[in-house]
Amino acid sequence: MSNNNFNQIDLKEAKNIIIDSLKYIFVVASICAIVPLILRIDIKFFGSFNNESSLIEWFQLLCLFLTITIFTRLSFKIPNLKRTSMLIATFYLVLFIRENDDIFDLVYHGFWAPWAFLVALIAIVYAFKDWKKGVLELATYLKIPHMKLMIFSVMFLFVFSRLFGMGSFWRQVMQDNFVYEVKAMIEEGTELLAYGLILYSAYLIYKYLVNEKI
Repeated sequence: MSNNNFNQIDLKEAKNIIIDSLKYIFVVASICAIVPLILRIDIKFFGSFNNESSLIEWFQLLCLFLTITIFTRLSFKIPNLKRTSMLIATFYLVLFIRENDDIFDLVYHGFWAPWAFLVALIAIVYAFKDWKKGVLELATYLKIPHMKLMIFSVMFLFVFSRLFGMGSFWRQVMQDNFVYEVKAMIEEGTELLAYGLILYSAYLIYKYLVNEKI
């Protein structure tokens, strides 16, 4: 990198960059700290861990609800990105439906799946009805720097959380001392961390798009 590139940043801009970075570190660190705190509260005040009605489960749903709200709001606030905003909102709506599978299971086991599929299908058809416009909107979203955090968080949710929370893995680790509640808390804890980071990235994307006025 040449000296000219360094000189392009003045002192005021440098301060703002450092302050923004410190804010970013603080928020991410706070999200990481909140997860074990919620797990402790679950155990201390509820005595046992039930992953369908626990405090951590409610926080997961809250994170998803707020993320859906952010992208739904973006779909109205920025018409040029309406299709992709609704597509992303629907993606998290499908996850929200999946997280509430215990309610759908009151009808029959797996009743959530057809509803999630229907919602996803409608969103995909809407987003790519005009496929050129849909692709351009999606590419515009993917250019946003904060999308990298969101993509990482989604991969953390679907890959790491699922593999790390597998019952077979924890049976190998704990062997005869296997306790389902321990496995469930670890799995739900990593999921909440992912949802927290997803929500934060959604907020950063919202802030970026509104400020850029795309």
